[in-house]
Amino acid sequence: MVTEPDRVMIEKTIRVCVVAAFEPLRLGLVRTLATAPDIEIVGEATALSDLITNPNIREADVFVVDVDVMVGGGGAAVGNLNEWLPALKVLFLGNQEDARVISPDDLPMYMRLNTVGFLLREGSTSRLVQAVRLVSQGTFVCEAEVIKRILVRLMEWASITDTTQTDYGLTEREMAVLTRIAQGASNKEIAQETFLSEGTVKAHVSHIMTKLRIDRRTDLVRFALGKGLVPLNDEPTR
Repeated sequence: MVTEPDRVMIEKTIRVCVVAAFEPLRLGLVRTLATAPDIEIVGEATALSDLITNPNIREADVFVVDVDVMVGGGGAAVGNLNEWLPALKVLFLGNQEDARVISPDDLPMYMRLNTVGFLLREGSTSRLVQAVRLVSQGTFVCEAEVIKRILVRLMEWASITDTTQTDYGLTEREMAVLTRIAQGASNKEIAQETFLSEGTVKAHVSHIMTKLRIDRRTDLVRFALGKGLVPLNDEPTR
């Protein structure tokens, strides 16, 4: 039965393409969304690169994308869409931790999209369908907890300056990176926590090593612990 609010929403059919590498998830999304009276599934893909090789898929009004496809070369694939990118309306599906993969380097790409949304996977079918409808109309959709997580971490990292010199000739930002290295964090983990790309973190690590005249990461840990830069109770566990 179609309710009155649904009738208001159903003015035209929304063409949807589902992008997810995990087949059970992809097929489940296709079948679930196809039950909505105003949604037509026009394609499915396992990777964003399919949007480049299959022009028919790009005719979709909304792309429902599992954020796992952004890992690795997924972000680069979106960037390669070039002139089609500004016309895309994308609803990303993920969990609360997936917000960690977004870095400032990614923001220009997301801002180029016509409309972008982020919805938690554990939501209900009705919320998913409603989010697709809103994105199709050009409305930004995002979970409040995701926005809060992103803003808090951006503000924390933005408060660290890259110009003020601290002890040993390191900037505050470099000292923050060194501290996390000494605590056992990988470059990827530091990038996720600080909203920097892995390449930027690697550059910071390289600068730190050059300034301290240290060649190995293990020696960085020893230096940090030996100089008391990291409390003993924060020593790496791996």
